[in-house]
Amino acid sequence: MGALGAYLLLSLVLVPFQYRYLTGVKEEQIRCEQNQSEYYNSKSVAEQILHANTQGNPVFILANVMAYIIYKLKQK
Repeated sequence: MGALGAYLLLSLVLVPFQYRYLTGVKEEQIRCEQNQSEYYNSKSVAEQILHANTQGNPVFILANVMAYIIYKLKQK
């Protein structure tokens, strides 16, 4: 139970950071007037790798899901 508790605590701490990252990406995408695939294709390989690590790392999955839900709720 200790490892699960630590993961939940880490996820809760990471939610604000992941939320800011998500909103920043969406704002830049809107500012550049690009859809999602155009936006990511315009990025350098290093930026694409960074994004993939930020969004796909198993440590961040719960925080990403919670940040995405909060983002969608605030967009309504």
